[in-house]
Amino acid sequence: MPIEVIAAVLLAALVHAGWNAVAKSAGGSGDPMVATSAIAVGGAFIALPLLAVTDLPAASSFPYVVASGLIHVAYFMLVGLAYRAADYSAVYPLTRGSAPLATSLLAVALLGEAMPLLAWLGVLVLSAGILGLGSESFLRGRLSVRALVIAGLNVGVIVAYTLLDGAGVRRSGNPAGYVLAMMALTGIFLLPVALAWLGGGAARGMLAQWRIGVLGGTMVSLSYGIALWAMTKAPVGMVAALRETSVLFAAVIAAVVLRERFGPLRWACAALIVAGMVAMRMA
Repeated sequence: MPIEVIAAVLLAALVHAGWNAVAKSAGGSGDPMVATSAIAVGGAFIALPLLAVTDLPAASSFPYVVASGLIHVAYFMLVGLAYRAADYSAVYPLTRGSAPLATSLLAVALLGEAMPLLAWLGVLVLSAGILGLGSESFLRGRLSVRALVIAGLNVGVIVAYTLLDGAGVRRSGNPAGYVLAMMALTGIFLLPVALAWLGGGAARGMLAQWRIGVLGGTMVSLSYGIALWAMTKAPVGMVAALRETSVLFAAVIAAVVLRERFGPLRWACAALIVAGMVAMRMA
């Protein structure tokens, strides 16, 4: 994987961890589902005018864009439900960390991708470190069974949209247009779902959090746009695994900003994450 792609994906990982922290902290005075809904809708408001600059992706990618928009509705709603049920530092590692290995396996099976042995080793080591961070949270009692079920469902959603978009963006001829079109549709599709699910107060709540929506929506578009661009330059499985180093950034945010404990086990898991990154760079 070229160094510039690695650097870009690491930036995407940092931004991704950041918008999730924004979503969780914004829910401190209300409902995290309202915050994540505001972010999805805010992303649509950001994306629509920018499409006039980037133009639409190629027509052959339209089915992928629509399907991805629908899948991302489930993703944002499950993120909100997860943050209702558990802390940021508990849910985020487990949700993001379970996906890379499954994505890599399915990318080989469905997209015909091939990765060298050292890259597979990197994916395995990286996944072990990420899952270790999530397991530590479970053992310390910060994850309930309900939160685990929600996280498990979202893992399936993450794998689905990663593979779908990895194939779609390669047909788009325009990664920026692809992600902006997908974000626009996600917000349009999600709004009626959020209003129906959350009730009449949802609209007032999202309006009250419009700044969070715009900030978070911009961060989502930037993070995922970089990741999709990277998937045009490197195997989807490797990009997906490297992007989940966002868990490492999330752990730092939890320790430094949220003042949560970062003990020896977490540092050991962080070391595994770094080792996995090095192996993927050398592959």
